[in-house]
Amino acid sequence: MTLDLRKRDRAREHLIGLIESRAIGQAIPSERQLSADLGISRPTLRAVVDDLVRDGWLVREHGRGMFVGSPKIAQEIVGGPSPTGGAAYPPAPGTWTSRVLSHSVVPAGTLVASRLRVTSGTPVLRIARQRLVDGEAISLETIHVLDEMVPSIDVMALESGSFYAMLREQFGVIPTEADQVHEAAAAGATEAALLGLVEGAPILTLERVTRDQNGRSFEFTRASYRADRYRVTSHLSLTGPAESRHTRITSVEDPAGLQDQATP
Repeated sequence: MTLDLRKRDRAREHLIGLIESRAIGQAIPSERQLSADLGISRPTLRAVVDDLVRDGWLVREHGRGMFVGSPKIAQEIVGGPSPTGGAAYPPAPGTWTSRVLSHSVVPAGTLVASRLRVTSGTPVLRIARQRLVDGEAISLETIHVLDEMVPSIDVMALESGSFYAMLREQFGVIPTEADQVHEAAAAGATEAALLGLVEGAPILTLERVTRDQNGRSFEFTRASYRADRYRVTSHLSLTGPAESRHTRITSVEDPAGLQDQATP
C-alpha cells in the first residue's frame, strides 16, 4: 500500500508539472505513454488522472485524449482578519463580475425573518444575481438585506462594484461579523440552466448571515456554486489558544472573496 501511494504521488507530481508547462486546451501524452514513462501500471495512473479530471486540471475527451483544463477556483477562508487588517477572505483567482437577474422589496418570510431576527413581513430587499469568472457562470446568489438600511440603493451598480463597499460608503453600514455554512446539494432546473450544468449535477451551497458594527443581523445570503469549478479551502491555526481555533468567520472587512471576487 505504501509503495502504491508513493507511485501515485510521483505520478501526480509529474502530471501537474506537465500541466503547468502547457496552455489550457493543450494535449498531454496518452495514459499508455505516461504509464511507460513513469514505470507504473495503467490502473494506478488512471486513478491519478481521474483525480486530476475531477479537480479540473485535466479534461478527458473520448477518442481524442487528455487536455489541460482549468483547475477549480479555490477560495480560502481563514478564521479571522488578515495580519494586515484586511479581509478574512483573500481574493479568489480570476476576474469576477456580476449580472443582476432580479431585485425587489418583499416581506420577509419565516426563514429570512428568523435569520435576520426580525418579525415576519418586515420589508427586505431581495437581489438575485449571477456571478461570473472570466465570463463563465460560477455561482448564483440571492441576497436579502433589511430594506430600511439601504434606502434608494442603486442595485444595478452591483454589477460592477462591491456590495459591502457600497454599504460602508453610502449607508454607513460596516459588515463586521458573519456566520457561514457550506453544504453539498444537487442542482435544480433553474440553477442548472443558469450555471451551464445538467439538472442534478453536484453544487456547493452557502448560507451566510452578516452582522454590522452594532451587532445587528442585516444580511442573509444563499448561494450555489458549480462544484466542478469552485472549492473552499481553510487555513487553521493549531498553536494558539483553543478559542482562536473556532471556524467562525469574524471581521469581514469587505472580503474580496465575498464581494469583488466571490459573494455578494
